[in-house]
Amino acid sequence: MANSQKSPKHKIPKIQFSFPQVLSLFVGLIFGFTPMTGILGIISYVIISSVVAQHYVVKFQKVDEEEVGGFWELSKEGFGAAFATYMVTWITVYTSTHA
Repeated sequence: MANSQKSPKHKIPKIQFSFPQVLSLFVGLIFGFTPMTGILGIISYVIISSVVAQHYVVKFQKVDEEEVGGFWELSKEGFGAAFATYMVTWITVYTSTHA
């Protein structure tokens, strides 16, 4: 591949950074206000974020899932930062409303 050409995988970082952050903030607020605790909250977030982010990229951004490495590659993109946003929001809201 020539240096001037970028693979379709390079299209994803801009898409996959801001959307998961906003989604994580929203889900963290919802789970914080509802008394969601423990592993159920973490597993629910992972499922929601993976499915919604994949759906957003494929349906709204019109990017072929296989061009960017498939479902797992889309799920991993930006997951660490988004998960941190979710955890901080979830813990802060839950602690301030239920403690």
